[in-house]
Amino acid sequence: MVRLVAGESFQAGEERRRKILETAGKRATTTRASASIHKKSKGSGSSDAAMPASRVRPERAAAAAGDATVEDTDALDCGVCFLPLKPPIFQCDEGHVVCSLCRDKLAPAGKCHVCGIATRNYHRCYAMERLVESVHVPCPNAAHGCDARPAYYDQDVHCQTCPHIPHHCPGKDCSFLGSTEALLDHFTGAHGWPPTTEISAFETCSIPLYDGFNFILADCAEEDDHFTTTSSTSSSRYLFLLNVTRQPLGRSITVHFIGRELPSEGLRCVLSYSRLFYDPHDHRKFLGSHSLRSEINVECMDLSNGLPNPDDCFQFVVPDSILRNINKKDTIQVEVFISIISQE
Repeated sequence: MVRLVAGESFQAGEERRRKILETAGKRATTTRASASIHKKSKGSGSSDAAMPASRVRPERAAAAAGDATVEDTDALDCGVCFLPLKPPIFQCDEGHVVCSLCRDKLAPAGKCHVCGIATRNYHRCYAMERLVESVHVPCPNAAHGCDARPAYYDQDVHCQTCPHIPHHCPGKDCSFLGSTEALLDHFTGAHGWPPTTEISAFETCSIPLYDGFNFILADCAEEDDHFTTTSSTSSSRYLFLLNVTRQPLGRSITVHFIGRELPSEGLRCVLSYSRLFYDPHDHRKFLGSHSLRSEINVECMDLSNGLPNPDDCFQFVVPDSILRNINKKDTIQVEVFISIISQE
């Protein structure tokens, strides 16, 4: 409320009140605008809010690039072999890029595969090399637990050694597909098969084998030096299936590798069985012994078509004559030796 000054008429007082309110309103508007500008500047990262895209901070540009999508991956492939481009990459004067191998293949023709410019003018395309090195993709086995993001051109190499490659269950009419770890849980949880035996490669282990499926997980240490003719450059664990079946004259054991081996490696499994015999009436009297040993070249399989016919596989057979007096429900104790052979 505005009080009247002595001698001031009511009309004059109202006019003075109006001017006071107008002045106060302008001050309030100015104050609010100033506060708004200050708040916007502080909350949006200072002057970066109005900064052009070309001058955005690097970390912000990297975050934006994380949402980028490659619509046409053919642009990242060589125009000759159609394989993913990887350094070193070359281009002609018109910008047509090829991988180093295809550049050498084009040398006899002497011209670019697209525009016909002389190949002697090919030069390194460092911008494209930087681009393909920055493009990373999820591993195809991400759904099975792999969180790796290899470079686009390196994904096939990664998949060859990825520990999360899914494998089929060897059970008849079982459609389970999963990584090695998931498969091991599935064996006991869904089928009740004997627990998987874990061993070290290049060491002989004595293990009991039941009729049916028996699984061995061989841990292959890196750069093993047990033998000069064998080597392992992989830290992967190898899953083997030893299938014991009854035959008219004994028990047959076949060995299978579930997974994917490197092209430079070969897997060998040595099985051996021995037994000593004593006089049943005098257990101190030694009668004789039997000893069997076989070296098996183990081939890998993904079990997508089920187990192969045992008749098509190498079989380690333990005759009933050696197994006499052993209960049919008993296991047989077999020594196992796993090795990785370099194929290079």
